[in-house]
Amino acid sequence: MAWLSIRLSTPAARIDALSDVLLDTGALAITLRDAADVPVLEPGPGETPMWPHAELEALFPLDVDLSAVRTRLSVEMGSLASAALDVRFIEDSDWSQTWRNHAVEHCFGGRLWVVPRDANPPSDAVAVLHLDPGLAFGTGSHATTAMCLDWLASRSLDGWSVVDYGAGSGILGIAALLLGAANVVAVDHDEQARLATQSNGTYNDNRNDGIDQGINGVVSRRLLVLAPDELETTPHDLVVANILAGPLKTLAPVLTELVRPGGMLVMSGMLAHQVDDVLAAYPEFRFAPAQERDCWVMVEGTRAGG
Repeated sequence: MAWLSIRLSTPAARIDALSDVLLDTGALAITLRDAADVPVLEPGPGETPMWPHAELEALFPLDVDLSAVRTRLSVEMGSLASAALDVRFIEDSDWSQTWRNHAVEHCFGGRLWVVPRDANPPSDAVAVLHLDPGLAFGTGSHATTAMCLDWLASRSLDGWSVVDYGAGSGILGIAALLLGAANVVAVDHDEQARLATQSNGTYNDNRNDGIDQGINGVVSRRLLVLAPDELETTPHDLVVANILAGPLKTLAPVLTELVRPGGMLVMSGMLAHQVDDVLAAYPEFRFAPAQERDCWVMVEGTRAGG
């Protein structure tokens, strides 16, 4: 199976608009990189660090209507759209090698190790997550995922009911289970992501056999993987949503209803200048000060009424 990659360079001011166009035309995922090798140094007071130019890469299924994507981008970019696009095919083997080149082997929060499937963790590791994202995104190397993993590993999740919305590889939901959560509902619109999540859950059953992780039962039996239209709005103790700012705003009514009164909502995938706009869509929550890493932001909020 192959995928279509579309890359384009853009000034920082156009990132949000172009990301929205790419998602609206069928992009499964978008990554953001520095387009000009310009380091972001420590900002001055009140400044939001951002590269002057960024490279967006969007991953599409092969049956995407490329002409429709070009047309939508031309509205946003004008005559530069056709010249600026770098379109290429990516084979499964290419993606597999790419993720392994950036795979995380790291301890989060002092107690959660995330390692590739074929790696051996330290002998004194307490909680270990063996990961292969397959064709889904989420390896722990991106700042948004890393911040969420640090947050999960720094909390006592014993007995919690958790929703991982936008699960990708399942890394956050499976981490929550390994850290003591009673059950996790992993939600993703992409079938490949759901398959990767289920596969990673099952694999961690076997690799963690015999390791005392303070959990009740194997991972896969406490992991429910669903498409968004299969999800019931049952309230949970914690909802983690590591997705982009646009979907976070659109999904505000759904994510709010998934959190019980007094429960917590952790959101990441926003750039610093998007935070106020996103949080305005969640009036029922009291949010702690945002955490920022590499221009990306994570926020945690508690729903009123608990």
